[in-house]
Amino acid sequence: MTHLASRKFTALSGALALGVSALALTAPAAHADELVIEANVALVSDYRFRGVSLSDKDPAIQGGFDLTLPSGFYVGTWASSIEPVGSSELELDLYAGFGFEAGGAEFDIGVLVYTYPGASDSHYWEVYGSAGFETGLLESTFGFAYAPDQDNIGGEDNLYLYYEGAFPLGDTGLSLVGRLGYETGAFGDLDGDGDDKWDWRLGVAWSALGVDFELAYIDTSENTRESNATAVFSISKAF
Repeated sequence: MTHLASRKFTALSGALALGVSALALTAPAAHADELVIEANVALVSDYRFRGVSLSDKDPAIQGGFDLTLPSGFYVGTWASSIEPVGSSELELDLYAGFGFEAGGAEFDIGVLVYTYPGASDSHYWEVYGSAGFETGLLESTFGFAYAPDQDNIGGEDNLYLYYEGAFPLGDTGLSLVGRLGYETGAFGDLDGDGDDKWDWRLGVAWSALGVDFELAYIDTSENTRESNATAVFSISKAF
């Protein structure tokens, strides 16, 4: 699993790659005794970041690389095609963090920078953290992402909190996956009604021949074209 799975594979929604999203922000601790290099590639029918389409509801190509040290420290990059931001049609994320295990849970903390090559005054950064654990067959992750005050996000801060869960459906090879997120601050009121944003996702994930698939229903509390309900299909592979 890549270190930004909850953002990018939830963007994979995912995946994660399953937004799986990226992790999109959840990472297991490193267990290897040597340097580990991982890669991922994905095709999604709509790049949804925290419930909001960043690809104008069009398909997007995504992928990234992670480099993890035996200590649990890691660095990585992830990219996706997007609806143009200024003159840029690419989101390129750079991140570094530390994953570790304690008390039977997996923790991840790090810093992520969102960049848009070719566009000016658009990049910004945030810190993130998560804790993952198992309760019976249910895999749960609680996490946050916090962007301090920055000029490129309107001089405001932004806080995103989320829960993600995955539950295997017997011996079918399928898993029920879900996510609930809450956002307040610079990106928390897209429709201007004064209420903070909620987003949610419910889907089914499965794997075959080394390829991961997911079909998910995604919606938000916001009333904008980019944040209305939709179904997203994703295909991803990790190397």
